[in-house]
Amino acid sequence: MSILNLQASYFAIDNPLRLLERWFNRFRHRQIVRIGQRELDVCWTDRAEAALRAGERPLIVELQLYFSCVVKKRVLFHRSADFDTTKVNDRLELAFRPIASAACDPQEFALRHPAGKNLSQGVAARMVPKRVEIDFRQGEWEGGFHYSKA
Repeated sequence: MSILNLQASYFAIDNPLRLLERWFNRFRHRQIVRIGQRELDVCWTDRAEAALRAGERPLIVELQLYFSCVVKKRVLFHRSADFDTTKVNDRLELAFRPIASAACDPQEFALRHPAGKNLSQGVAARMVPKRVEIDFRQGEWEGGFHYSKA
């Protein structure tokens, strides 16, 4: 009989105390922006607001829908970018970028996430998420995005 290892499962929470921590540090700041024809709910914590105010330049949050062997949602943070962004406020900008990898190589995917081409046209470009959550925790930016249920 095997014992289920919840810490190593796909749905594992790295630390159960994170749930409690998220309860006390809610996403209190909110702005709705439009990307293409879709509205996107952008939410961030007080910690993120303080870090945004302390920065000299706006933070660019790249929401990447990465198509390879599997589809992966990635949130990347930049201080400058060479792609189009949508302004949330004076300190925060967003970019939604569906990307296709050049090849399906699991090792290359895990190590480097190589970009083959930008899928700025077609169905992938219309897959804009419904909600983005941003936090600044222990000196690092964290984020995630979600799609609403149909």
